[in-house]
Amino acid sequence: MSKDKNIVRIKSVQIAGFYLAVALTGCGMKTHEQAKEQTPELGTVQTGRQAGEESGGGIVIPRIDLPDRQPESADMIGLVVYQGRIYTQTDTKIAPEDAVPLVGDKLGQTIGTIDEWSKQDAFATEFASNIGQIDMYTVTGYDPKFRIMSYKQLDNGDVISEFYECLNGIRVYSGKDIFGLLRIDGRIQSAAWESFGSWNYGKEEKQALQSSDTPEISAFLAAVGEAKPIKQEVLQNEGIFDEPDQRFLHLRLTDQSVVTLRLFQNGYVWYSTAHLFLQVEQKSIDRLWQLMPDEASNEK
Repeated sequence: MSKDKNIVRIKSVQIAGFYLAVALTGCGMKTHEQAKEQTPELGTVQTGRQAGEESGGGIVIPRIDLPDRQPESADMIGLVVYQGRIYTQTDTKIAPEDAVPLVGDKLGQTIGTIDEWSKQDAFATEFASNIGQIDMYTVTGYDPKFRIMSYKQLDNGDVISEFYECLNGIRVYSGKDIFGLLRIDGRIQSAAWESFGSWNYGKEEKQALQSSDTPEISAFLAAVGEAKPIKQEVLQNEGIFDEPDQRFLHLRLTDQSVVTLRLFQNGYVWYSTAHLFLQVEQKSIDRLWQLMPDEASNEK
């Protein structure tokens, strides 16, 4: 079965169930009065009509309140509650063998108290999660208000490790506000791309780009840094996730984490936990697109 039928609903943030809603919720849980009293910063949340408004410039990644009860068929996405913020699994990955250097200070251990029947009260518990019991750590070199990680070595020597991120609640003026937290600039070791068909069916048919420092890649990333944010619902309602001309750009950084960006040929970039689009200069994405020919797409 393709991701277009299942997992893509998480990535597209079709709010049909609990864990999809969580993927869009703010990273904190506050009352409406508390939200009114605070200026948004990394990890804080605005609620109600304030969420996502642009009156102060830029776009505030909004909080969407959790429904009282979730459908039993809701798609699940990993989440952890830490210091009042909800962190969700991200498309940025780290191989188990590369995880150890990034394991920072131990924060605590999750408790598996959240499921599809959980109400909002369950999210007030520190380290509440839907991932069972596992130790959580800071990530060396990254802001813990943005990214934390799970890490566990099993008795057979295997390692379980995942990143969890919280971007909701920050005000985004340009792509730099997201890329600064991802620490991409000057740290790309290699780059590869993947067609939509490969990604959608889980084939992982990734093809290396000529070099991570080719002019096309450098120009594209510079354009992303300057790109203006667009509210996700605007383009999502227009069916952008159904567009056939998509690519996935996988950037391996010097710390061996792999950041994945979802690209749309009509000039938009999407990062999984940001839940907004960045509109880049068209010529920069056109030049990069020439390095990523997809014969299957061209035949359509």
